[in-house]
Amino acid sequence: MIQIRVPLLGLLFLFTCYSNLEVLASEKPALKESKESLASRKREPKYHYGYTNRPHTLKESALHLSAIYGLSWALYPITQPEVFREKGSIKNYRYNFGRLVFDRDEPFWNWFVHPITGSQLYLYYRANGYNRVDSLGMAFISSTLFEFTVEIYTEPASVQDLYQTPVIGSVIGLGLENLSLYLLNTGNAFGRFLGHVLNPSTLFWFYEGKIQLIPKYNGKKTGSLTLMMDF
Repeated sequence: MIQIRVPLLGLLFLFTCYSNLEVLASEKPALKESKESLASRKREPKYHYGYTNRPHTLKESALHLSAIYGLSWALYPITQPEVFREKGSIKNYRYNFGRLVFDRDEPFWNWFVHPITGSQLYLYYRANGYNRVDSLGMAFISSTLFEFTVEIYTEPASVQDLYQTPVIGSVIGLGLENLSLYLLNTGNAFGRFLGHVLNPSTLFWFYEGKIQLIPKYNGKKTGSLTLMMDF
């Protein structure tokens, strides 16, 4: 009986070892494929931010100018309530209409507030598909309309503001454009937050440079990337 059981136990042991080796061998390709799959799943931003340059009709440009003009009338009394209340009047509006002076505003207004405002005008038009030169031109028109038809409710139009707001503002806007796009495309939550703070126009529905990235993997070591952009 002992001579029969020993060979049987030995065969059973060899069979078990062989089965385990087959299982391990079959799991290696799956494990390798799993590692490759995980390696290919690098963290990528869900969206890519950029700018599109396209032509605009005269009607479309007029609508943009009208929107900014209406917003200027709405924000002016909110941002400067005391000046609007104490100096603003129809009488002053008539008196200041067509006048152009060198103002004596504090440097904070002439060299910070107005250029920053101009930078956001530039970025607004960039977000709506205008190229850099046209965005500068549209910012200049919007700024001029504000100086000669809105601000005169309280004071005459300013020579300094006519160029500091759109020109210096567009230079600052170009820098904010490049910096904000870099931050928005980092894929980092804090970077995206800071990018939107610097360039608020990227948060709104009219921003045309937001491209949705949709990666696809078919399981055969090949994939594709679908780009979706709203106009």
